[in-house]
Amino acid sequence: MVRALGLVTIGQSPRADLVEEYERALPGVPIVQAGALDDLSEGQVLGLRPEPGDEVLVSRLRTGREVRLARRHLEPRLQVCLDRMVREVGLTVLLCTGEFPALRPRGLVLVPQRVLHHVVSAVVDGVRGPADGVMRLGVLIPDPAQEASAAARWGALGEVIAVAASPYRGAEVLETAAKALRDARASAVVMDCIGYTRPMRRVVAGITDVPAILANASVAMIAREVLGGA
Repeated sequence: MVRALGLVTIGQSPRADLVEEYERALPGVPIVQAGALDDLSEGQVLGLRPEPGDEVLVSRLRTGREVRLARRHLEPRLQVCLDRMVREVGLTVLLCTGEFPALRPRGLVLVPQRVLHHVVSAVVDGVRGPADGVMRLGVLIPDPAQEASAAARWGALGEVIAVAASPYRGAEVLETAAKALRDARASAVVMDCIGYTRPMRRVVAGITDVPAILANASVAMIAREVLGGA
């Protein structure tokens, strides 16, 4: 019997924009989706917005609307989703590159931030700047409030150039961010949000002309290995 894959978003499910990576990596594997905000109206979601001092996360609702959320509000709701998934699937993927220290996963759970960090660490040594030998890691994040946490998370790998470009605000925003990374002479780019897609990666790589690492694709590849897909 083929074990199902669970996808848990910090926003609302289903996420048709993100599921394609997993369908490509695991053809024929049933996919079960759940969202931390599935049972909430848009008005109720507004009550989860960040306040000063909160860690900011960004997702989208079923309507396509972008929402800014405080991590502290999401963790208990994500825990409910993970607890439910363990009864239904062989592996659960948390569809967010943020860190959730309060979560207590049950069963097999892929944490994208850990996967992404290992993937980026494995390639950055070979992409130092040709002129001065400095590794400048461009980090695409969805919100300016995440710049400090991006610098702290990725700083051990080189000089961090964090640029905000929400995956939910159109091509022009992404293109502007990619040009900023190009002008800053980024040696490689990590797209540090699950909301970025394969077409977006092509745009970023085309403008910057350096490797662009897509979080969702990296996680899907590991999910395939865990579930034993072809």
